[in-house]
Amino acid sequence: MPATATSQLIFFIAAVVVASAVAGIFVTTTLNLSKNIREQADDQNNRINTRITVINDASAMPYNATAGTLKLYVKNIGKTTLDPNLTRVLVDGNISSSDNLTFRLLDNASAWSNEVVLEIAVGNITLSAGDHQVKVIPQHDKWVVFKFKI
Repeated sequence: MPATATSQLIFFIAAVVVASAVAGIFVTTTLNLSKNIREQADDQNNRINTRITVINDASAMPYNATAGTLKLYVKNIGKTTLDPNLTRVLVDGNISSSDNLTFRLLDNASAWSNEVVLEIAVGNITLSAGDHQVKVIPQHDKWVVFKFKI
């Protein structure tokens, strides 16, 4: 009889250990899944709330052929405050390196928040007369395309 009780106690302890391990795996998996869903929801929320527009006059772009600079005025019309340094610019499909981009917030703004205009100076660029397009991509990849003439 004592041998039977001992073996049953060993099986019971083993069953409790296995059940605890399985429960731990389920809890960990559930927490990881919850964390990933929360991160994806935050990213999607940022994408939805990120909106910009180029407010330049398409027929009178501030382009200096001698200096090789093009100035863009981009207004944040979304709810998300953006980091200008994370903005990328493509002119006629060619990406401008960060070394050739200069950012300046207008009206003494301290952050690129709602209704604030960002001046982007694209340097080291040569544009011929005719139709062109610029694509401005701020953080969260919510881009805008602006077509203009030189």
